[in-house]
Amino acid sequence: MIWSHMKYFPDALRLDEHICPGKPCILRRANLAVLRRKPQPVVCGASYKQSTKHQYKIKLRLRRYYCGIPQAHGDGAVDASLDDRNNAENIVDRRAEDGFFDGKAYRLVPVEGGEHTILINGVKMHISMGKLPSQDAEDKARIVKVRRGSTVLDVCCGLGYSAIACARLGARRVVTLELDPCVLEVARQNPQSAELFDSGGVIDILLGPAQETVTTLPDEAFSAVLHDPPRISHAGELYSQAFYDQIFRVLKCGGRFFHYTGNPGSRSSIPKGVKERLIKSGFVNVKWIDKCQGLLAVKP
Repeated sequence: MIWSHMKYFPDALRLDEHICPGKPCILRRANLAVLRRKPQPVVCGASYKQSTKHQYKIKLRLRRYYCGIPQAHGDGAVDASLDDRNNAENIVDRRAEDGFFDGKAYRLVPVEGGEHTILINGVKMHISMGKLPSQDAEDKARIVKVRRGSTVLDVCCGLGYSAIACARLGARRVVTLELDPCVLEVARQNPQSAELFDSGGVIDILLGPAQETVTTLPDEAFSAVLHDPPRISHAGELYSQAFYDQIFRVLKCGGRFFHYTGNPGSRSSIPKGVKERLIKSGFVNVKWIDKCQGLLAVKP
C-alpha cells in the first residue's frame, strides 16, 4: 500500500527497533478532517485563510503500520511514547527535503538553476525541462497580461510560483487557491516560496476545494485567471463544464484565462475537450500556447 510511494524517499527510512522491538512501525499523521462552516468573505490583505465553504483542521494522531522496514523522520532518536500527544512534534519531523507521508508522499526536490519543485506521489508538479519553475510561472503571468493594478485568481497554488510572479509584475491583488495543507507546508520550507507568505498583503491564500471556493467569489472580480490543475485523472472536477462556467463568471470582460494541460500526446483528447468546454462556457479566441503547454482563452 504505502510502500508503493516510499521508493521516492530512501533517505527518510531508518531503523528504530526500540520503539517496537521485533515489530518496527511507520508513524504518520492522520488525514485532514473536513469541518462544515458558514461561507466567509474573502478579505484583501490577509496572508492565509481557510476556504469559504470548507475549513480544514489538522488533527494529530499517530498510527502504526507494521512492516518489514521501519520509518522515522529526522536525525534525532525517536524516544517518545506512541501515546504521548505532547511529544508528537518530536516523533514526526516533517522535513520536506527528506520527504514525508501524510496520506500522500511529499518531497521538495531541487531542479537545475537552484530552484525547487514538489513531488507528490512521485509526480513532479512543475515544468523543469529547460525552464525554471519561476520562469515558467512568469511566462504564464505575462500571457494573461498581468500588469500593475491587475487582480488575479490563481487556481492550484502549489509552491506559489505563479502567485509570486503575478505579484512581482505589479498585481494589486492575487487570490490563490490550494486544496492540500501539506503542499503549503512544503512551500513554507521552500526558499523560493518566501514571498507567498510575506507579500505585503498582495497575496491571499484560500485553503479548500477550488471548485467550491470559486463559487463564493464575486462576479467579474478578476482581470486574469491562471489554472494549473493536477492531471485530469486526479482532479476531473477542475476540468468540468461547471468549473469553467464559474471561471467565466468571476473573470472581467476582456480578461484572460490560461489553463495548463501539459502535453499529453497527439492521441489525447484532453486539450480538445477542454477547448470545447471553454467555448461552451462563453470564452472566445481559445488557442494552444506551446511554450507554456496549455490553452489561452478570453472572455468577450
